[in-house]
Amino acid sequence: MTHRTVSRRVFLKTAGVAMVGVGLAACQPIAPISEGEAAMGKFSAAQVTDPESLKAFVLGAKAHIESITDMNEGAMLREGLKTEGDWKSGSTYLIIFLMNGDAFIHGNDRDAESKNLLGVEDERGTRVVEALFAAAAQGGGFVEYHDDGLKTAYAVEYTSGITGRQFVLVGGYSQDVSHVPVRMADLPTPEVTASEVVDRETLIAFVEAAAKTYSEAVLSEGYSDLTGVRNAFRLEGGDWKAGSIYLYVVSGGGVTLFHGSEPFREGRPTDMTRTDSKGVRFAEELIGGARREGRKFLRYHYDNPAIEGDEETGSPKLGYAVSFQAPNTEQKGVIGSGIYVDFDEE
Repeated sequence: MTHRTVSRRVFLKTAGVAMVGVGLAACQPIAPISEGEAAMGKFSAAQVTDPESLKAFVLGAKAHIESITDMNEGAMLREGLKTEGDWKSGSTYLIIFLMNGDAFIHGNDRDAESKNLLGVEDERGTRVVEALFAAAAQGGGFVEYHDDGLKTAYAVEYTSGITGRQFVLVGGYSQDVSHVPVRMADLPTPEVTASEVVDRETLIAFVEAAAKTYSEAVLSEGYSDLTGVRNAFRLEGGDWKAGSIYLYVVSGGGVTLFHGSEPFREGRPTDMTRTDSKGVRFAEELIGGARREGRKFLRYHYDNPAIEGDEETGSPKLGYAVSFQAPNTEQKGVIGSGIYVDFDEE
């Protein structure tokens, strides 16, 4: 699978300018911290003040993340690392990289999660992320770089307790990466594109093609294709998103893994109790039904952005979802989409 890049203006309607990581302030030195103490999670994000406490923070996070064996808890990492608390405090946060340099989970910038940062250079030409990967491969280490002054980052590899795959965990990396292009998978054109979804049959073809493409990306070595596929699914006017036709992916435990229209939902539990204006529990019936039965159609009502005045009642919508086997687990993920229709004509 090959990849191409697209303009950020084309890819995103809204995008914040990203500054990533932790700038380490001058402070009084503290006694060196052993690997064992750090792994116990003695330092939260708010306690990071110098390189030693940064190392303790990152190693504590590594131990915590490696201990996660539940797929649902793992899926919630995306939101958890962005939330103020133990793993994020202001400008102090973590970045999880795929082994190819994609920013898989970024504690502060969703836009960066659509990019490969391996080639990013600092003010003096140092390829910082490449250096961080090299330090991580040596069992963990610090990297100094220049970005409006001297800064320090720490990187270490870890192995997922869920998938058995390796990642690189980084704290202290601070550069503006807004200039880095979005990484876009060059996918074959599906038989039915998003703009061609007009009825039940075309919706089936669209969703089932997406399920095949997404599941293959999840099964790829080190998720190497996943970032590019997600970006292709999110591209407005592309093969996989056109106006109200978009894709969503939900984990076996009910966490939103991908949402083509509302990225802020990713990493958060899906409210399976939601009902439409007619009392239909559409999330449970559609997503839960697909998980149990393999595939599921559902007619329900949902707010159509193209129609004013239906915010309370919703407009008629036909949803279709299919399940796929998640790796290294008995749980099944669900991918789906929907189309606004006139039920009398559908």
